[in-house]
Amino acid sequence: MRRATLGAVLSALCWIGCRPSEEPAESPPSGEPEATAPPQTPSGVPDAGATFPTTPDAGPDAGRPDAGAADAGFAFGTPGPWPIANAIFNEGHGIAETGVVGFSTDEAQNRWAATAQALYLLRPGEAAFRRFTAADGLHLQSNPVAYCDSNFAGGDRACPIYGAAVDPGISEIVGGGPNEVFVGYHGNTDGPGDWSDPHRHTGKLDRVRLRPGGTLEVDRIDLLANLHGAQWWHDRTVHRLVFDHFVHKHDMYVGLNHGVAMLRPDRYRRPNPGEWFDSVNVEYMADHLHARVCFHAPCDPQSSGNQRMGGWRGLAIAPDGNLWTAGKWTAAKIRWDPSLVNWISRGGSASFEAAFGDPYPLPPNADGYINEPVFRPPLEGDPVHLTAVSVGADGRVWFASGPDGSDGFAYGVASWDGRKFTVYDPIGQLGMSEASVRDLVALPDGRIVLSGHRTGLTLWDPLTGSHQPLRAPSYLADDRVRRLELDRMVNPPALHVSTERGAAVIRVLPPR
Repeated sequence: MRRATLGAVLSALCWIGCRPSEEPAESPPSGEPEATAPPQTPSGVPDAGATFPTTPDAGPDAGRPDAGAADAGFAFGTPGPWPIANAIFNEGHGIAETGVVGFSTDEAQNRWAATAQALYLLRPGEAAFRRFTAADGLHLQSNPVAYCDSNFAGGDRACPIYGAAVDPGISEIVGGGPNEVFVGYHGNTDGPGDWSDPHRHTGKLDRVRLRPGGTLEVDRIDLLANLHGAQWWHDRTVHRLVFDHFVHKHDMYVGLNHGVAMLRPDRYRRPNPGEWFDSVNVEYMADHLHARVCFHAPCDPQSSGNQRMGGWRGLAIAPDGNLWTAGKWTAAKIRWDPSLVNWISRGGSASFEAAFGDPYPLPPNADGYINEPVFRPPLEGDPVHLTAVSVGADGRVWFASGPDGSDGFAYGVASWDGRKFTVYDPIGQLGMSEASVRDLVALPDGRIVLSGHRTGLTLWDPLTGSHQPLRAPSYLADDRVRRLELDRMVNPPALHVSTERGAAVIRVLPPR
């Protein structure tokens, strides 16, 4: 279906107050705290012609720090400071725990890894990772931030109330600007998500910067939807992080248990004495946007009681700078906006270039597309368990499905060409050894990397249908893959693979 007709079936934007995942909608507390009105930033439409450059622009960009050679210490599009070789990292390189949840690089090409309990750093030229914990400022379970909510007009007005990770701890990381990494945490997602919720400050996100002396500067970002007096605290567990190094430089996106947040971390600052915290949040934070479907019926614009949304485990920045999102129930492409306020206040087609699954099904178009939420569940609102999304070199968008636990059906892999979805059987067509796909990355050469839960990686070529396994010990520390990430700042790009027993960098692939 073309863009002109997609608008008729876009999933409606859920504004402040929509319910978290499958929980019932809640009414806000009466009254609002006294607060400075959020500053309104100019609205506008981004240039849709932008593409990932071969060598990104190294010039100044909108007053934000440049991501080019002067700050990063290397020029984008070059091999970078690391060898063009595959490498595996594990306990012999200083990673003390098993269960690596993320592996990423920043714009100085520092390599960052994380387990649930610690953050690790490997600088260019070094052979062993340095380990950081709550003692270094990370907001893990033993290092909570004390908040005072006594100025809230409703809810429990708790003071103090604490915010930090809950078990198991760190969930995801992504490299940012030079010497910068973002650390996402698990949060407690029980409760209504308003001022009365005792878990409202749990989970969330740390911005971590490396000081010249080797210590960390850690700023906790307490995500909330901030257009109506800091009422809605649904988003706590971080599932996926992506950082834009190329198009809208240093914009960052957070896929969470309920919605998707957009951050401009270069604008982060702490409130001044006596300044209402939420009037500062709006300068750099826009939380809560998501597509939605509804349970076994089309969504009613007058009611939110049967909405289904959340579990945003897949995020991918498209060449035009817009954001593809893939969640437990549906998928969508969110339009970029220069205004953070507009992120959650636009609504409908102004927010979404494409959104799938409501209403479902529709009469088929000429290609058989029926507005399915990527795959075809029995009824609207049944989960499709999307785990990943990635944009291919030919413009096709690739999705993967795999339940996050033992329950649910793995639908396989699908591609979107702008008019229809094409579905692939991971075992019968793609050469995988398991049907549940944990992660997926489209490579610049047109091939697709797919990961199972226990059987390593599969390199599949959509052009020829050929496939090759990439397994431990040749390519991976072990075959229990947790996360994939592709670093396009360097050429050739570096595929980062997080596994149960370590991390791997793959820069040399088998030939086609």
